Amino acid sequence: MTLRRPPLRAFGVAVMAALVLAAPATADLGGQIQSSRGRDRSLQSQIGRDSHKLAEFQGQIGDLRERLSALQQSLAIEQSELVSLQSRLRGARAKLVKLKLAFKRDRAALVKQLVAQYETDRPDLVSVILSSHSWGDLLETSDNMKAVADQNSSVIARVKSERTDVTKQAKDLASLTAQQQRVTAASLVQRDEVDALKMDLIARASGVANARAKKTSQLATLRANRKRLESKLAAIQAQAASVSGAGPGLPSGGAPAFNGHGGSYGFFQAAGTNYSVGNEPTIAARLDVMGRALHLHLIGISGYRSPQHSVEVGGFADDPHTRGEASDTPGVEGVPESTLNHYGLTRPFPGAAEADHIQLA
Repeated sequence: MTLRRPPLRAFGVAVMAALVLAAPATADLGGQIQSSRGRDRSLQSQIGRDSHKLAEFQGQIGDLRERLSALQQSLAIEQSELVSLQSRLRGARAKLVKLKLAFKRDRAALVKQLVAQYETDRPDLVSVILSSHSWGDLLETSDNMKAVADQNSSVIARVKSERTDVTKQAKDLASLTAQQQRVTAASLVQRDEVDALKMDLIARASGVANARAKKTSQLATLRANRKRLESKLAAIQAQAASVSGAGPGLPSGGAPAFNGHGGSYGFFQAAGTNYSVGNEPTIAARLDVMGRALHLHLIGISGYRSPQHSVEVGGFADDPHTRGEASDTPGVEGVPESTLNHYGLTRPFPGAAEADHIQLA
């Protein structure tokens, strides 16, 4: 039995129907992927800023640790001084007690002597001479009187000196006590400051760690979802490409210069991108011809990039984008390499992550 081929017109209708059904899904997925890439760049930029802040914060942490170390050393010195002061205070108090006891004892002795002298009649010179039986007796009596006077003078001088020492020692003790109180208060302030710095250090480090962890988790989830969308888009585009074939290829005179346009098919340059440097205009024109022929919605999200911008979005300072030789184009992931070559394009890097990276063949 001979199989009949479907009429060419019917085949064309089937192809157009398949492409029409695939186009909205492709455009919707392409839009979602574009939005995901924009969010990806935003998160990377935020993480980059967080990393910069974290580097600055690490410097501040280093400064805080140095201050903390200095405070701890100061606290240790003050605590040592406090121990020394406490020892000096104990000695000063003991000395003050001894001085007070000596002062009390000598003052009592002086009072006793003065009372005894008051109660005893003080001999006059005539009485001393008349009562003396000899010259030696007279000299002995005179010496005794002089010794008593000297003893009284000595006791008075000692009591006066001891009273002065007691007063001075009391002042020194008061000064040491005040100094001890100041050092104790300073030690407590230093200790509180050390604790406050520790708590601040822990809180700030924890905040930075939590923020980075949250953004990193968001970025991982975003990329996983985008990979799923890209796989779905690639499957739809592969199916559309298999239905439509490679298309007519480039015109004999080459692709016309690309101009922005409306519609559902062709190349659409994303806002803020640059397709005017190096090979970018040619890449955009060829992508537009291919997109129209295969009914694909191709979004140019990254053409020329400065070295700094390329690094910021995850590329390299000398990658093809920095030379105006590449385009990241969601919507082209499912197009076979042979079809790309048919339009003078190529996908030079393998892997799903580079499926939308297009350069001139």
